[in-house]
Amino acid sequence: MTKRKHMSRRHPSFLFFTTSLFVLAVLIGQFLIYHDYYFDILQTKYYYFVACSVIMLALFGIYVLLMIPKIAKEKKKMKRMNLKTVLNITDVCVILFALIALISAMLSPFLYEAFWGNEGRYSGAFLILLYTAVYFCLSRYYHPKQLHLEAFLIAGMLMCLHGITDFCGMDILHFKAQMMPEQRFTFTSTIGNINTYTSCVALVMAVAGVLFAADAGIPGNIWHGFCVAISFVALVTGASDNAYLSLAAFFGFLPLYLFRSKKGIKKYFLLLTMFLSSVRGIGYVTERYGINYVDMGNIYKYLLEFLQIYPIIWILWVAVLCIYGIEIILWACKRYGNSKLKNFCLPEPSLWLSRSWWIVIILMAAVVVYALYDVNVTGHTERYGRMLEYLQFNDGWGTGRGYAWRIAVEDYKEFPLLQKIFGYGPDTFGIVTRINNWEEMVSEHGVRYDSAHNEYLQYFVTIGPFGLVAYLGIFFSTVWTTVKRKLDNPMAMAALFAVICYHAQAVVNINQPISTPVMWVLLCICAARREEAETDRT
Repeated sequence: MTKRKHMSRRHPSFLFFTTSLFVLAVLIGQFLIYHDYYFDILQTKYYYFVACSVIMLALFGIYVLLMIPKIAKEKKKMKRMNLKTVLNITDVCVILFALIALISAMLSPFLYEAFWGNEGRYSGAFLILLYTAVYFCLSRYYHPKQLHLEAFLIAGMLMCLHGITDFCGMDILHFKAQMMPEQRFTFTSTIGNINTYTSCVALVMAVAGVLFAADAGIPGNIWHGFCVAISFVALVTGASDNAYLSLAAFFGFLPLYLFRSKKGIKKYFLLLTMFLSSVRGIGYVTERYGINYVDMGNIYKYLLEFLQIYPIIWILWVAVLCIYGIEIILWACKRYGNSKLKNFCLPEPSLWLSRSWWIVIILMAAVVVYALYDVNVTGHTERYGRMLEYLQFNDGWGTGRGYAWRIAVEDYKEFPLLQKIFGYGPDTFGIVTRINNWEEMVSEHGVRYDSAHNEYLQYFVTIGPFGLVAYLGIFFSTVWTTVKRKLDNPMAMAALFAVICYHAQAVVNINQPISTPVMWVLLCICAARREEAETDRT
């Protein structure tokens, strides 16, 4: 009883209730809310997140004002607190990121645009400051609940199912009725651009996948298995190759978490089998019903050809069924039998199995690096077939991303020293390219680039190298502290893998107020301190 009272004083129920409502509002509404279909989708979701954040911060402010007498009484205790107990490394990185973004905006020749981000994707200094305020509120007073993640998955399923029906040409909510024909298949679901859509689906896939892997009960396995299957289908039918970066991160790093137990190994191979089955199933549907108006990308075509030639899916399904069959037989023998198998038990894998997966990751990374070197430096382009599209860097790489990256680097080289340190201002990439590259962009590419289409390069150019280091510090410190302190917490690990998948696809994607706010909320679930405090006391 004493412990509960102590905890309630440190974490008031009003603030927990407020943060819980905010988390639910963002995790559900950010995916589903819209106003005038795709015509103002970015603005609608931006203002929705800002409204949710401002309301939460206003309630926090009112609470603080009402609690000033109590705060004054505890002032002496606060003076004795060690700074290390107040701020951790992630907190410091978040503060530095916001501070550098604010300085960058103040030093920018375009102060207004840098603060509000209205010449880009509304990701100016204001939104970064909002992320910072949200982070400190949630990390201190939010207590993660699995019910909130389940609500997130329900919203994600509605988003995914809408996207899948769009792939089938149904347009059930008439989002595309007033669009130009050439734009209809680059926008989907309640999200908009297919690249942003697949970044949202990747968040759902990661949360569902980890919760599915951690589930022991039948209802949870059925529900989370359904969510995983739908998210796999939605990622592939999203027809954006950046989805495969998220999938590579998910399947590439998941063994480090799952290969620590028999159940984890079984679930990993079941997840892999489900994904490959979804690819083959989509291939069958597109061939059977002639759905060929969407370009699925060469990676998808390679996978489909590979699965047609080799019976890999059947082998995987047989292997998975054999593993689960052995488990069922052993369970039945233990419960009902009297044979020698009654006391037999499959041993748990050694920790070295999961740790040795790093060798696989390093080898795969080495193969990719060698292929990039072989194509772009030594010029051996004939060896790689259709994959050359992804390996050879030029202006056309990644549907124009190569050009955006090139001019970003060239423009940065011409910046004055102050701008090289602090950037041109948050989300001012479009202004920089309009000043320096307008004629080339319009005449040769017919597109105005208002983003570098690489979140890390975007931050490097707009808020400088120190801002980028602070941003990367937020990510890596979150991964480190979550793995160190919450490895056995499925909710925290589900949120962490979602953050990892987001940062994988960010190499070729845009920071925008649609999927990025959801990523920040999931990151806050990883960073929530109330759970750590309760764990430390038990």
